[in-house]
Amino acid sequence: MNPARRLYRRSHRLRRFIRRRKDAITYHAARLAMWLPRQVSLERALRFADRIGDLIYAWDRKTRERALAHLDLAYGDELSAAAKEEIARGALRNAARCFVEVTHMDDIRARFDEYVTVEGWEHVHAVLAAGQGAIVATGHIGNWEVLAAYFAGRGIPIAGIARRMNDPRLNQLLVDYRAHNGVRTIMRESSSSGREIIQVLRGRGVLALLIDQDLLAPSVSVPFFGRPARTPVAAATLAVRRRIPIVPAFAERRPEGGHRLIVRAPLYPPADGDRRTAVVELTRRCNEIFEEQVRHKPEEWVWWHKRWRRKPIPRLDLDADITYQNTVLS
Repeated sequence: MNPARRLYRRSHRLRRFIRRRKDAITYHAARLAMWLPRQVSLERALRFADRIGDLIYAWDRKTRERALAHLDLAYGDELSAAAKEEIARGALRNAARCFVEVTHMDDIRARFDEYVTVEGWEHVHAVLAAGQGAIVATGHIGNWEVLAAYFAGRGIPIAGIARRMNDPRLNQLLVDYRAHNGVRTIMRESSSSGREIIQVLRGRGVLALLIDQDLLAPSVSVPFFGRPARTPVAAATLAVRRRIPIVPAFAERRPEGGHRLIVRAPLYPPADGDRRTAVVELTRRCNEIFEEQVRHKPEEWVWWHKRWRRKPIPRLDLDADITYQNTVLS
């Protein structure tokens, strides 16, 4: 180990100093990145975003290789190497487009009727008519921020749960952005998070959860593309405890531009039986629906996320006693 690395590992003060400098650079870079796309029209910024996605695909070898490795795990010989490369490139374009849309959300909200079409909105009316609120489960596919802003724009109280960022300025940037779009943010680490969640549901609102990633949170291992994948159980656990439905919903891009929002039929927890079994089954059904959506629009999912990366974590996994067969990626 070289002396500089040894000093870094041994000095808590040095690590804290460097982390603070990195956080400051990230914060100011984020502010600049959010300002730049607003200097041109949304349509022009989206065209530029495609080029940015192509550049990231070409230059960021680690992200590219990780995305292709996950596509190999998911599809095997079902797709050609060229098709997988096109999906990976398209996923990075979509990520850049999502960012641009985030910076232009005021413009998008002003023309929601033009920019967004919706299928299945009757499911939202049906579950909220019961007066207990609902959980909207989605994933990192399409543009989930547009989805949340649309719910808020229709007058539905909506809150999302987020992990607190290390830099309080970055954290406040996210909270303020979502609040500006009518979306409340509940910090997972907050001591009042449980009370805030109940408050949203009692107000006939919806709690939005993204549950398609391997997080350091209570999870179960359920199939995703035929492989066990650690999946957070927050949505299913809350649904079972509160006896409320989970409504899967997604935003997908339209060929002509803008988004099509798809609201699926609600998933209701079983009326009786073992609570743990009900949580696992609801989580499994969510993963099935997510997989259907990803197969439908594979170029809009975050393939570089380490979806099958972790072995059991006994303190977090509800099924840690079960032998995992999933492939772990670095």
